[in-house]
Amino acid sequence: MKYGIVLASVLAFAMCAGTPAFAKAKRSSKPSVSCKQIKDAMASGKSEDDVQKDLNVSATRVKSCTAPRATHHRKSTAKKS
Repeated sequence: MKYGIVLASVLAFAMCAGTPAFAKAKRSSKPSVSCKQIKDAMASGKSEDDVQKDLNVSATRVKSCTAPRATHHRKSTAKKS
């Protein structure tokens, strides 16, 4: 009887500890601040450091949103005669 109560309480604790409520928060793969928001803040005259602090984003995120994009060269589809 005594061991049954102990076993039941251990199992109940293990079930509660394994629930998602106690699990660490899962990070979203999608950034919460869009590049448009970062670009708008930069356009309003804020520096990169101010944007990082105000929007709580990393320097890498600011750089990736404000860096010029490389253009891709398209192959010509016209036929040569």
